[in-house]
Amino acid sequence: MDKVIGLGKLGCAIAEELTAYPEYRIYKIDGDIDERGSLSIGEHGDMVSFEANTDSEEVGVYLRSIKKKDQVLLIVEGGDPISGATLKILETVKDVKLNVLYICPDRQMISEIQKRDDRIAFNVLQEYARSGKFENIFLVDKLKIEDLAGHVPVNEYEKTISYFVAYVVAMINFFNHTKPVLANPISPPDIARIVAYGVSSLEEENQDINLLFPLKEVKDIHFFYGVPQQELAEDTTLVKRIKEHVKSYKTEDVSTSFSVYETTLEAMIVLCVAYSSKIQDFSGQVKTTS
Repeated sequence: MDKVIGLGKLGCAIAEELTAYPEYRIYKIDGDIDERGSLSIGEHGDMVSFEANTDSEEVGVYLRSIKKKDQVLLIVEGGDPISGATLKILETVKDVKLNVLYICPDRQMISEIQKRDDRIAFNVLQEYARSGKFENIFLVDKLKIEDLAGHVPVNEYEKTISYFVAYVVAMINFFNHTKPVLANPISPPDIARIVAYGVSSLEEENQDINLLFPLKEVKDIHFFYGVPQQELAEDTTLVKRIKEHVKSYKTEDVSTSFSVYETTLEAMIVLCVAYSSKIQDFSGQVKTTS
């Protein structure tokens, strides 16, 4: 069973969406949360205060069921003051296979203090990942999720964001724990620990990769093809189309690989993971409109 720690409002919301999948054990930590099985660490105003006032012993007791060698995912949104508790939480889950999912907020809609806090966490956590203090940091741009999700009612906005991220995380994790029917795996360089999820398609008009973060200096891309059983059995062009799709993203600087899985879905799903060793810049976001 994988362990997921949701930190802050959005982190907890994404973790909650993952409760739909029985393979996850969920932990929720927020400043003021009263749900059963969650941990409230108090409201401390800003990132520095959260870092100073988070009780490591209290957190350790709450996370005591996380054991050595467990696979752990910590989810946190940049700019949320509670992100200041991140490093203390990470210190309590040592000797595990740890990944961090960092949600970049809409930086045009947050205060200068939140932007400062976002910048600090964004840079520090990337440095930690690159130095091997944990496995990988997965970067997700909230604006990109908005674009891919399309127009949604106001009262469905937050749930749509949380569901979209949770679904991609769950599907890629499912593929990583399932034997493929066909695969050409290539391991990325050990230093390539800055990661972005992506979605794509084999449809001719929609084969571009939509990375959930505009990752720079990509070194490796691995594609996951989830294919309905009937299509696997009957589509004689599938292998050729998959290989052409994968090869179209291969360059002198970028290695590509793929794996194919049988699914019970009604239609094919194409996801990918892109890896970089470059610390990503804290730059402005560009939102596409449709």
